[in-house]
Amino acid sequence: MYEIFFFVNPIGINCYESEQAIINAIDDSKKKVDYHFIPMANMTTIRNDIKARKLPTCDLDLFNRISRNTFNAIKNYHTVKLMKGNKLARKFLLKLQSEINDNHRQYSKQLIDQILNELNVNKESFDKTRQMKYTLFSMNKDLQLAKQFKVETTPTTFIYNYDEVDNNFIIEGKVNEEEVSVALNTPAREKKYGTNNLHLI
Repeated sequence: MYEIFFFVNPIGINCYESEQAIINAIDDSKKKVDYHFIPMANMTTIRNDIKARKLPTCDLDLFNRISRNTFNAIKNYHTVKLMKGNKLARKFLLKLQSEINDNHRQYSKQLIDQILNELNVNKESFDKTRQMKYTLFSMNKDLQLAKQFKVETTPTTFIYNYDEVDNNFIIEGKVNEEEVSVALNTPAREKKYGTNNLHLI
């Protein structure tokens, strides 16, 4: 059995592409994999996303706007998770990222309302849940997990193989499907690393 922890900027372009690679590799592997999204953000992750989008890093107004959008996206994710569970929360996040990164939509309340409507999430219940202390508690739990794993940037991926000793990996930075496939499908003694991103833990 495998377990994957994926620390992700909820609206980051590199994180979105990495998520697609991880999901595709899991589907292709046919293995039993527990998969966890952990949306997180700090000054470094936000600055890195601005760079990845080739936007000016010295624009304070831009940085503040993207920061607000990022932290709102994290809170929205946790709100959906508390209301509907992990599966729908992941679907919410992927839809949000697709709209922003594929369709070039701006993050907005209207976009969030549209996605909630598509997922049949009651808007009134969503607004109430968003203000509850349990939502902040859920966010803080993920923050503690990021500290426990010593994650400072996104995307960062941990892949644990509970069936084989010394076969656990970390991928720091953008993920490609080949790296995840290697981690999921190759015994430790046979592993060959084609990139510098995949490291034994």
